[in-house]
Amino acid sequence: MRRIVYLALLVIFSASAQQKVTLDLDRTVRLATDSTLAAQKYQSTYNASRYQYLSWQATRKPQFSLNSTPVMYERYMTQRYLSMEDIDVYRQQRMLYSQAGISATQTMERWGGQFYGSTQLGYLRTFGDQNQTQFMSVPIAVGYKQELMFYNPLKWAKQIEPLKLTLAEKNLTYGIETISEKAVSKFFTLALAQDQLRMAEEYLASCDTIYAIAQRRFKIASISKAELSILELEKTNARTTLANARISRQRAAQELAIYLGMERTTDIELVIPTVMQSLHIDAAEAIQYARENNPQYLSSRKAVTEARRDAERARVEKNLSVSLDASVGLNQVADEFVDAYRHLLSQDKATITLSIPLKDWGKRKNAWLAARSTVETAERAEQEIARDTELDVALTVAEFNERQTIVETAREALTIAEDAYAQTLQRFIKAQADAYSLSIAQSHWQTARQNQISSLQNYWLAYYHLRRLTLYDYQRRQTISHNKR
Repeated sequence: MRRIVYLALLVIFSASAQQKVTLDLDRTVRLATDSTLAAQKYQSTYNASRYQYLSWQATRKPQFSLNSTPVMYERYMTQRYLSMEDIDVYRQQRMLYSQAGISATQTMERWGGQFYGSTQLGYLRTFGDQNQTQFMSVPIAVGYKQELMFYNPLKWAKQIEPLKLTLAEKNLTYGIETISEKAVSKFFTLALAQDQLRMAEEYLASCDTIYAIAQRRFKIASISKAELSILELEKTNARTTLANARISRQRAAQELAIYLGMERTTDIELVIPTVMQSLHIDAAEAIQYARENNPQYLSSRKAVTEARRDAERARVEKNLSVSLDASVGLNQVADEFVDAYRHLLSQDKATITLSIPLKDWGKRKNAWLAARSTVETAERAEQEIARDTELDVALTVAEFNERQTIVETAREALTIAEDAYAQTLQRFIKAQADAYSLSIAQSHWQTARQNQISSLQNYWLAYYHLRRLTLYDYQRRQTISHNKR
């Protein structure tokens, strides 16, 4: 029985031990980009765009299809003319029909047309006063068709479809970098909460010690009753501060754990990062990376290209439309199957279709003018996006480069505040400083600790924001890509 209880306690202890996790910033970002629902959503969106691109790529290759009517049976009444009696009569007709054919098509991107070819065999059996069987064959037929008014949709698709895939790739990376930036924010929110909790614990312990010292000094009339009351109030406030710090730390830990796909009750301990030494980013270089990688640039470029395509189509269609369809081949009809492939006859077709608008009350012209205005709107939007994005990049670079100095200054301020508090505490113990001076020194020390972590938070948030804007890793000196093909 004791052994069973021991094993049960061991299992419970092991399970509880697994709930404690130590995270640094890099691991936090990796977990966020691998496990969050948002990352999976971005990946699914990219996969849809990729499959659409592969589908378009497939349309550029020869397409083969089998078209068949295996069996068709009809019984119906048909009208016939009897020449001997000079009258029309209705007669019952029965028919059995079967057909199969293979067709192939190949688009021609340079010209915007399509080559096609086919082979076909048909069987017809009629029942009535006279039964008859026939075979119809088209051993081969080839042709070509296209619009002749210089609008080539295939040429535009060749420009737009790869751009769509590249945009999907950049949107995926941009979305995941957004997740990284949010993970960094939650990481430092917990870091601040953890440090506030530590400070609250240290502050309460310090208040207990100081109050005990103050009580002894009050007994010998070294301090006044008012000073003792102030220290007692500080001790009471310290308990409240500790309770609030525990709540804030628990909330921040649970939010980070859930965001990283962990159990809500996971005990997370953070390793606070330092700055990246000697990393200075050039603004012009960062702007160039943004032009190459930022999906807003690509999206506006795609919008301009699509607007120009629509404008060209509207310009062509506002005048007239001409299309060509020509084919040559062989065919034959015979009562016997083998004869259907003998003594083949020519089968030729040439069609030119012409459509000229006579009076459409300005429909096509206005459609063309609207398309031109859309091009101008898209081009201005592209310029506006470029301006705003480049400004954001430049400001973020300047902020990041300055943040490193701010972190160093905050670290120096923390050292000074710690020394000042330690010296004031010693002076208070020796009755050389009053409670007010000690409280001020302690407040400065706590503020310096928070400022030091806040400066690191702002430093890393600026870095990850710049990564998101430019999709470039300045530590590894490479373009960021999260494509999982």
